This record gives sequence, C-alpha cells and structure tokens, in this order.
Amino acid sequence: MKFNPVPLAVALIAGTSISLAWVPAHAAKLPHSLVTDDRVKQVPYDPNQVYEIVGTYGYQTSIEFANDETVKVVTLGDSIAWQTVPYQNRLFLKPVEPNAATNLTVITDKRTYYFKLTSSKSQAAMTFLVRFVYPNSNVKTYAGAGSSQRMSNGFDPAKLNLGYGTSGNKTAIPLKRAFDDGQFTYFMFDQNAEIPSVYTVGPDGTETIVNTRREGQYLVVERTASLFTLRNGNSHLCVQNNANPYKRAVSGPVSTVGGN
Repeated sequence: MKFNPVPLAVALIAGTSISLAWVPAHAAKLPHSLVTDDRVKQVPYDPNQVYEIVGTYGYQTSIEFANDETVKVVTLGDSIAWQTVPYQNRLFLKPVEPNAATNLTVITDKRTYYFKLTSSKSQAAMTFLVRFVYPNSNVKTYAGAGSSQRMSNGFDPAKLNLGYGTSGNKTAIPLKRAFDDGQFTYFMFDQNAEIPSVYTVGPDGTETIVNTRREGQYLVVERTASLFTLRNGNSHLCVQNNANPYKRAVSGPVSTVGGN
C-alpha cells in the first residue's frame, strides 16, 4: 500500500489571500502552515532568498516581520496593479488586477526582503498571513502569546509529529491533516464534511473502532497508533503514522471489531 504525505496546507501555519512558495533555483525549504490554521504560514528568513507570493484577486494579505522591526521603504515594480500599506512591522498587500505580476522590495530598519508577486482569481490556496521567523527566535514570539513555548491552541511544537501519510478515498473522506502530540492523535477535515468512524488496525489486520471527540476544528483520538482506518459508508481512508510505520504480522483479510 502506497501512502501519500498528508498535505500541510502551507505550514505552519491554514480562505486566505495568498499562497507562498520559494524560488526553486534556491532549493529553499517550503513554508509550512500552523497546525491551528493552514491560512497562516511561517517562513524562515534568509537574506539571499526571493520569496514568491501569489495573491488572490479581491483579497489582502499581511506580511509580518520581526516584532522589533519597522518598515521603512516599500518599492514595487508595478504600483498600479498592487496596493501596499505599511504599518509598523507589517505590510499589507492586495492585487487590484486579476493577472498582476511584479517584484517587491521591502526595507526595514534591520533587514531587506525581496519578493516576486503574482495574482490569481482562484481561492483554493489563499493565505491571510505570512509570518517570518528568524534564527535564534523564540517560538512563542511568533506562534502567539503565552508564558511557555506553546502555541495558542496548547500544542507544544517540539512534541508534534506531523509525519502522516494517506491511502484511499480522499474525496469521500476529505482529510486535510493528521498529527499527534505523542499522546493523542488529531484529524482535521474539510469544513462541513461528514465525520467518519475511526478504527485502529492491529498487527493481524483487525480493525477496532475507537472513541473520538471534537475539540475545536479537530477530531481527537485519545491515543496514537501506527495505522488508522477512517470509514464513511463504503468509503475508507487509511492514515499511517510514518514515525512508527505499520507492520502487518499475519496475511489475510481485514476484520472489524465494533462498529459497522
């Protein structure tokens, strides 16, 4: 069975107004969505990197720099197709033409940033916020307020396992992401999607239904496992924990314990 990586809606971060990618020639890491919302994304700062922002026509995006930075200079190649509004350590961008393409340079009192800007009418991969993080920066500074290095939803980034893969019918069971914190496993689905039943798969292939509960936008299983099966009617989706891959001990048909 081939497992595909669960898409992490770019980053850390979760409709938003832009999608962000790095210029491939630089072989930089892709930005990641926050587990709390894939419309919010974080990217490491590199002074030699050009960042590509795809804006969504009719929507604005905020770029957040370090808390101790102030935007001083903003220069656009095409200042008619794009609107920019600087405010303290943020820059607000908005494409005002459907196919706007240009470059952008932002100079703060500490750093210089280079961007390639394009726009799209599609709302499939919008981004509301792009947040830069910096070497030796504190997680809580950029992930939200708190007295410890925990994100605002209570997750400890150092303990999260995001390495999950899927195989099966993602149309009928539209899983957006899966992860665990070492104790519980969390599943997020498309908005208004039907919630499937969740089973763990034993070494002999036996499926056992597990209890779940809703916690905000997540379906929570109060345990971890190597392999889960999500079922909705006749459709199913296998979700594997790639940090602890499933190993089948005995060949044969899969049986189900509990549930339908």
